Amino acid sequence: MKKSRSSNSKKSASAKGKKSLSKSATAPAKRPSGKTHTVTSKTSKKSATSKRTASKSTAAPKRKSLTTRSSKKSVSKPRISQVRSSKTKKVQSGSRKAAVKQLTSSEGLERVFKDCLKDIYYAEKQLVKALKKMSKASANGELNGAFDTHMQETEVHVEKLDEIFELLEMRAQGKKCPAMDGLIEEANEQIQEFAKGPALDAALIVCAQKIEHYEIAAYGSLRTFAATLHHNGALELFEEILEEELNTDKKLTLISQIVNGEAYPEDEDTEDEDADEEMNDEDEIDEDDNDIIGIEIINVEYGDSDNNKENSDNNGLL
Repeated sequence: MKKSRSSNSKKSASAKGKKSLSKSATAPAKRPSGKTHTVTSKTSKKSATSKRTASKSTAAPKRKSLTTRSSKKSVSKPRISQVRSSKTKKVQSGSRKAAVKQLTSSEGLERVFKDCLKDIYYAEKQLVKALKKMSKASANGELNGAFDTHMQETEVHVEKLDEIFELLEMRAQGKKCPAMDGLIEEANEQIQEFAKGPALDAALIVCAQKIEHYEIAAYGSLRTFAATLHHNGALELFEEILEEELNTDKKLTLISQIVNGEAYPEDEDTEDEDADEEMNDEDEIDEDDNDIIGIEIINVEYGDSDNNKENSDNNGLL
């Protein structure tokens, strides 16, 4: 029995020994105490390097500021001679561009011609609408008829301008004309300001002749451009339109003499003047009659001086 117990104890002891050996093999080996000093030294080194980097980072902006100052110092202002040379270069480039434009002056004249054509095309279309309003506002029969006839002529002018666009192989398109818009606006203001009558007719003639003079200048220039650029078909049409515009202006001048007489009749003034002259004549006649009457009274009372002398002589002889 003792032997069996001792053998069992030995077996348990050997089993425990094996378990302890297996645990020691599986368990991680403990680091010796000397290695802890190396870890602490590494951490101290890291803290030192972090402090150095922090000091470097704090010192970095100073270096940047130094670089910015150096860059500011390096940038120098341009000298006056350099500015002048740049200006001369710009002037020379501008003169070269002008020279190029001068070489293509014929194209420039063609463009001016086409712009004027678009301008008058817009103006004539606007004038057709304005003449209807001016005709309704006029009181004089001759002026009313002149506006109506010129409105019909203006519609024909638009058709002729359409033909000119076709001859030039252009699309019939108008260009806004501030001048014609202003003249038409002036006529509308006169219609609103004056009542229908001779004074308004006189104002409308002024507005209409301003419009005619603008059209005469426009068509005269277009005719000259067409002749210079050898647009013979357009030249004939411009001459026809210009002749009608001149005739309309002359007609308005003749009508203005009648309208101005109606607005300010001279008969009233002459009647007033005649009445004043008659009153003055009557006053003068009364004064002359008084003078004659006074002379006769004196002669009756005192007699003539010669008769008195004769009477006195005769009395002396008697």
